[in-house]
Amino acid sequence: MSDKGRVLVVDDDRALVRIAQSVLQKQGFDVLTAFDGLEGLQKAQEEKPDVIVLDISMPKMDGYQVCHRLQEDPNTRQIPVVFLTAKGQDTERTTHRDRLMFAGDRDAARGFESGAMEFLIKPVTAKDLVEKVEGLLWFSKL
Repeated sequence: MSDKGRVLVVDDDRALVRIAQSVLQKQGFDVLTAFDGLEGLQKAQEEKPDVIVLDISMPKMDGYQVCHRLQEDPNTRQIPVVFLTAKGQDTERTTHRDRLMFAGDRDAARGFESGAMEFLIKPVTAKDLVEKVEGLLWFSKL
């Protein structure tokens, strides 16, 4: 396992998963992948990653459901989650739950209510993705 940490990327868009995997691996992270919500939940429970990057709209179980189930499980509730989604495109490109003070951001609000720490809108830059993951890793070690 990498000293930097282990990240689970969950999205049904295989191309996006491969790009995120490549970007994060280049920064020194170990990266696990899953291609639907149910597979993502199972990998999170089995592998206990340090951070989860999670899409919202996926087959079998959406990201909100996955995040909620992670929060219900004492073994996974401490794993920080960042939503990376095309939902909420009329909002800011990046939102932290403590800064959610503007109207019309129902998708981000629902994500935070389900337990996520961060919310990124696709398309996202490699820099933004890496910064969010590193920030969540730092926060989780406090």
